Amino acid sequence: MKKLTDLRFIIGVFFSLCGLILLLCYFFSTQDNHPAMNLYAGGLMFLFGLVMLLLFYKGDVENA
Repeated sequence: MKKLTDLRFIIGVFFSLCGLILLLCYFFSTQDNHPAMNLYAGGLMFLFGLVMLLLFYKGDVENA
């Protein structure tokens, strides 16, 4: 239950999932002229989500 009250975990999961969806849309798009914005935005969102999850787990270990 502590995970659901820590914003680092919630933000990390949200941005990781949104970034992953954008990356998958970019790579599995059948159009030839798909915008590269999905690649850049998805990559940055996924990276930010992973950083937030890393901060959550690092802070969780220090507080234990």
